[in-house]
Amino acid sequence: MSHFRYVDDIFFTSNDSLESIDQILDEADSFHPNIKLVRQIGRSVPFLDLFIENSNGALLTSVYHKEATEPYVVPFGSDHPGHVFRNTVDTAITRAVRYSTALSQFEEEIRQMKLMFLYNRYPPRHIHWRLTTLFSKYLSKNFILPMLNNSDDFSYLRHQLLRTSTHTEYNKTSRTSTTNQTHDKNIQNQFLQPTDNNELTTRKRLIIHRRHEKRLANNHRRIHELWRRTLHGTNVINTTLIIRTNLNHSLKQELMPRMLENISRKTSDQKSKTQHETDQQTEHSRKSNQPINYCI
Repeated sequence: MSHFRYVDDIFFTSNDSLESIDQILDEADSFHPNIKLVRQIGRSVPFLDLFIENSNGALLTSVYHKEATEPYVVPFGSDHPGHVFRNTVDTAITRAVRYSTALSQFEEEIRQMKLMFLYNRYPPRHIHWRLTTLFSKYLSKNFILPMLNNSDDFSYLRHQLLRTSTHTEYNKTSRTSTTNQTHDKNIQNQFLQPTDNNELTTRKRLIIHRRHEKRLANNHRRIHELWRRTLHGTNVINTTLIIRTNLNHSLKQELMPRMLENISRKTSDQKSKTQHETDQQTEHSRKSNQPINYCI
């Protein structure tokens, strides 16, 4: 028996009989009254966003879409930096390659993916560009068509992507970030010029965060030009100016604080009303010399 687990989702394969498997699951289900297992047994089952099928002992996989899934991603017309749209398409393509066992499954997933992105107003040129970029990276530098010709090319592409794990990609990104930080620190140390009585002339960093807006896309360059032109010849020019972009809040992020504030206000009003009614009842009982009845 072999199994895989992600949080509270478990997938396993077994050659035991169905009765023995049911017995094991029944024992696990009765382990604690607050734990109830939902089981799905068969030759084809979904596991997270992966659909697994047992075909004569060989496990075939493809992308799994829940019935309630809506075809929505980050709209192309939304106010986000360009890398957000690129990463959204690249993630969908990479998942299709990794999860599809056969070329036919991959082609079907790519068709659904294209329809989803077109529905969210992604230009066909942008989708084809990301497909071509991925194929040319692993297959050929001169690969210009956003399609695969045969199963051998797809098998090789899938093998290359499966060899590159997300953990390896994370470590590569971390190493790159660390290298950049070391490089920035070396540059910073080269410009350290402290004076006798003024520590502000040392090479420091000033970080400015701003919301991303397409109409202000060139403001990074303009702010740097204004910084150099205004502070040229002063000691403050030794400060490194860094301008970073904050992504705009989603609708959920915008509405959640307001909803929590309304809930807190309603709860406070309800408590005040209850306290007022209790005080009135107490005062009335005191005047009439009647015992006070409390209901809990």
